[in-house]
Amino acid sequence: MSNSHFSFSPMSGRQIDQLANSYLSYYQPEALRNPAPFDVHRFVDTKLEDLTGVVPVYSRDLPPEIYGLTDSSENRLEIQETLAEDPFQEKFFRSTLAHEAGHCIIHVPQLRKINRGHVFRQAKEDGAEGGVKLYRKDDIPLYCNPEWQAFRFAGALLIPEGPLRMMLASNASTSEIADTFNIHPAFLRSRMKALKLT
Repeated sequence: MSNSHFSFSPMSGRQIDQLANSYLSYYQPEALRNPAPFDVHRFVDTKLEDLTGVVPVYSRDLPPEIYGLTDSSENRLEIQETLAEDPFQEKFFRSTLAHEAGHCIIHVPQLRKINRGHVFRQAKEDGAEGGVKLYRKDDIPLYCNPEWQAFRFAGALLIPEGPLRMMLASNASTSEIADTFNIHPAFLRSRMKALKLT
């Protein structure tokens, strides 16, 4: 069914932020204390497989409009190699890695539980058991939507709330904050909106 999408166990934004913080506190705790970019590339390349069983792969075989995908049946996170190699796309590359890591951490375990495979793809633009159900996309509540959950996880991983608030309190501009976290300003604005800081 091309119009159908999975709905996952509900998670609030706060729950997702806490999950991301648990990874930050273990793998790069200073990122929770001071504004700095999280080394998401190293995290995905060296830690993700041990944590989730999902292997990161860089590929030239993805269609040009697909930048990243997580395939739970193949236990593979695939990133467009040209995106990884383009220094002008570094900020988008970082957010793509964090988004796909969110799928690996949040959704792959739920799909394994019910022995169900699924491919999540990131482009620039009737139920199963275990909390995963099939819905029409428009019928999925936001807090059960896997794309919303992965996007929220990416924001929390790359822009932790505490250091973001520190920068806002120091009257840093949007571009200064985006540069400090090494993310695109539009991604920062989405994170600030999610945290009701705008």
